[in-house]
Amino acid sequence: MYKDYIFRIIVYCVSVYLIVIKNSISVNFCGWIILLAHIYKDTVNQVRWPSWCEFFGIFLSILLIKGGIKLNNYFILVVGGFKLLAHVRQLILKDNRYYY
Repeated sequence: MYKDYIFRIIVYCVSVYLIVIKNSISVNFCGWIILLAHIYKDTVNQVRWPSWCEFFGIFLSILLIKGGIKLNNYFILVVGGFKLLAHVRQLILKDNRYYY
């Protein structure tokens, strides 16, 4: 489905952006984790994330929100907010739909 390919491109671009941000090791860490997790997921054609990933995703989103505030970078703040909402939503609804 074309939406999945567009989403993958966006995820990879955002994760690379988070990796190259200067002055924030925590944001760089989040970028690397997101990149590696999605490369793995796409490589093995994993359909569903394990339940523990939701909690780790929430932890990463909090790091991104704090990093966005610290760096005064609203893009990182918004990415962290979307990630937080998506993982909390998934914990509640368990429908394997995160963003669309």
